Amino acid sequence: MKKRELLLILMLLTGTTSFAQFGDFGVKLGLGMATLRDDLATKSPTWGANIGGYVNFNFYGSESAFGEVFYLQTGLNLIHRGSHFREVLENGNNFSIRTGFYDAWYAQLPVLACIHFELPVREEGHVVGAFVGPAVSWGLFGKYGDRKITPGIPTANANYDVNFNGAPGENKVFNHINHLDVSAIAGLSYERDNLNLSLYLDYGFIATSDGEDILRIIENNQYGNQGENNVNVKIPNGYNLSVMLMLTYKLGSLF
Repeated sequence: MKKRELLLILMLLTGTTSFAQFGDFGVKLGLGMATLRDDLATKSPTWGANIGGYVNFNFYGSESAFGEVFYLQTGLNLIHRGSHFREVLENGNNFSIRTGFYDAWYAQLPVLACIHFELPVREEGHVVGAFVGPAVSWGLFGKYGDRKITPGIPTANANYDVNFNGAPGENKVFNHINHLDVSAIAGLSYERDNLNLSLYLDYGFIATSDGEDILRIIENNQYGNQGENNVNVKIPNGYNLSVMLMLTYKLGSLF
C-alpha cells in the first residue's frame, strides 16, 4: 500500500472515531451449528447458541464520509459451542471404537466494525449491512466425554471411560480443554424498524487443547500388528467454528 493511501485511511479513521458517541442498545438471540476444525473424519456438529446484549457507538457528528454508515458494536454474550466424534481404530487384528464429545458455554466479548445502508426502494426503512471484528471468549462450564471400547480385550490401556461413567469432576469440560479462545466474527445483516436479522461466522484461532485428549491424539497401529509399530497419529488441535442466525431487538437509545 502506498504511503499516500495509508495516510488517507488514517485521516479518515481519526476523523471518524473522534466523534464516537453512544447509540442504541438491545438484546440478541442466535441459534445455529457449532463444531471443530480438525482432521477427525467422523466428527459431527452440535447446536450452537448466542444469548446476550449489545450497545452501538455511532459517528454521526463526524465530518468523514463514513460517519453516517459506520458504527462500532460491542456487548456481552453467553455462547454455546461443542462437537461430537466417533472413530474406529485398528490395532493389528483387533479394533477399538472411540466416541467422545465436548459441550461448553463461554462468556464472549466482541468488538465489531459495522456498516449499514438503506436500500433505494420505494418503501423506506429496509437496511442492509455487514460487520467484522475480533471476539474474546472465556469458558464457564460444560460437559466432556471420551470413551474407548476394545471388544475382547479387557485391559485398561485398551478401554477407558471419562464422563460417561466417570468420577465426579471428570465430566467438567474445562478440566480438559482451554478456557480462553480468540476468534474472528464476520457476517451480513438485514434491519427493519427495531429488528435486525444477521447470518455470521465465528472462527476460532486458539486451540481447544494443548495436551493429549480427544481432539489431538488417536492411538492407531497403522503400520502392522507388531507392538513396536504402534504409533500416535497426531491430529491438529481442534479450533472452534460456529455458524449462527441471529435475531437482534433494539430496546432504545442511550442518548
